[in-house]
Amino acid sequence: MKVSVQLNSLRYYREDWYDDVSKECNKITGLETIKGFSDDADIVLFSGTPEPGKNTKFMQSISAGVNHLNFSKISENILISSNADGYSIPVAETVIALLLSYAKKICFSNNEIHNGIYQQLEDKDYLTLYNKKLGILGYGGIGKESAKLASAFGMKIYVYSRSYEKDVYSEYMDIKNIMENCDFVLISFPLNQYTMGIINKNMLNLFKGFAIINAGRGEIVDHDDILNHLKNHKNFYYLTDVWYNEINMTEKIPDNVLITPHMAGMSDNVMLPVQKACNNIKNYINGNPGNVVNRNDYIK
Repeated sequence: MKVSVQLNSLRYYREDWYDDVSKECNKITGLETIKGFSDDADIVLFSGTPEPGKNTKFMQSISAGVNHLNFSKISENILISSNADGYSIPVAETVIALLLSYAKKICFSNNEIHNGIYQQLEDKDYLTLYNKKLGILGYGGIGKESAKLASAFGMKIYVYSRSYEKDVYSEYMDIKNIMENCDFVLISFPLNQYTMGIINKNMLNLFKGFAIINAGRGEIVDHDDILNHLKNHKNFYYLTDVWYNEINMTEKIPDNVLITPHMAGMSDNVMLPVQKACNNIKNYINGNPGNVVNRNDYIK
């Protein structure tokens, strides 16, 4: 069996990445690896937009999301797996970093002091995460890792997920009750036809808590609705690692948005998601691949 390694996204574009990823794939799977497209490759390991060959039977994404794929151009006979757990740990750490930055007014204080203003706000302006309710929408790898970390701060975790299984960190709650009753809500849904714009005006109007955190994709939250909500609710905050029209963002970001440049999954351990993806290729060879994509979630 052969693996075609196709790196077509900015993050993995450097030529040295081809060598590193190909070597790692060969080391983990024991299979011959080919850099770039190969018509006779049985497996495609990819980032960005891949091209299957005539012999391709399995495609493994290095990225967590696969919403960018044109499934109509990929044969239904080809099995596709996402890398849903590949970035869970660094993304969950970023979720907690955003929460703490907001709760402790870290960015605000840093900017004030750099501008020569030394002041403390009132006690009530600094939040503790202890005993606060965190609702999590989507309970894959990111949701579970975030629940684990948040529970260490004494937060109460409530989860909405189609495939929820109870664990020691969380309880199930439907999406409407999460929006109505939680202090913070974390979005960690994958982006597909069912989650596109699911957080809209109606959902936002239910929310009475402090902030919504988005560690999924920008388009899960309706663009116009979130901007209007931010404009009309100055005490509401949106903490997000994602936005619309990345990377060519031209609109002014509202002041009540705390935002990072889609870096939540990045870390010094750059090969970790590649290793997870390659281990799932081994799972495929052994007949039990994980994170298999349900095409119906993406094709209307």
